[in-house]
Amino acid sequence: MTRLTLARTVLAIWVFGLMTLDVSAGQDDAQKALTEEARQLVARFAGQLKPQLKQALQSGGPSAAISVCAEVAPAIAANLSLESGWRVRRASDKNRNPAAVPDSWEQTRIDAFKAEVLANETRGLEYSEQTEEGFRYAKAQLTESLCLMCHGTQLADSTLKALGAFYPNDRAQGYELGEVRGIFSLVKPAKDQ
Repeated sequence: MTRLTLARTVLAIWVFGLMTLDVSAGQDDAQKALTEEARQLVARFAGQLKPQLKQALQSGGPSAAISVCAEVAPAIAANLSLESGWRVRRASDKNRNPAAVPDSWEQTRIDAFKAEVLANETRGLEYSEQTEEGFRYAKAQLTESLCLMCHGTQLADSTLKALGAFYPNDRAQGYELGEVRGIFSLVKPAKDQ
């Protein structure tokens, strides 16, 4: 009878182990799907913002582009949030917009991305994980040549004047090409998963 009990116990442990593997495999697939959904939202955000910035730069220079960042970028984030059920935003440790101050999770991601860039490990520069708050995704926003007109080290007086008008407490200057300027930060709330 002891052997029979031992055999049943081993069988129960083995079956429970299989059930646990199936659940975790499902979670991995769910996380992969959420990561892909977040990537698509970031691509849509950038795909809507960049053309408008380029057009504003061509038609009115950096001052016009600053108004696009101040007015259009938050509207894009709000629309994507409303459409998708995700909370979509940009955050930076050297924020220009007061609403872009990072929370502790975002600050950790910004710091990690900066370390990766310094170590020349720039493949991907994204991170996702399930948290108590929900599924979180971050994608580094690197400084491109287009960004330097308003975020670089040497800004025209007219640009500084426009920045002062839109962002009196601007901290988002002094960047160089390729630096992490901030992140796209997305959260799929746990209740919506």
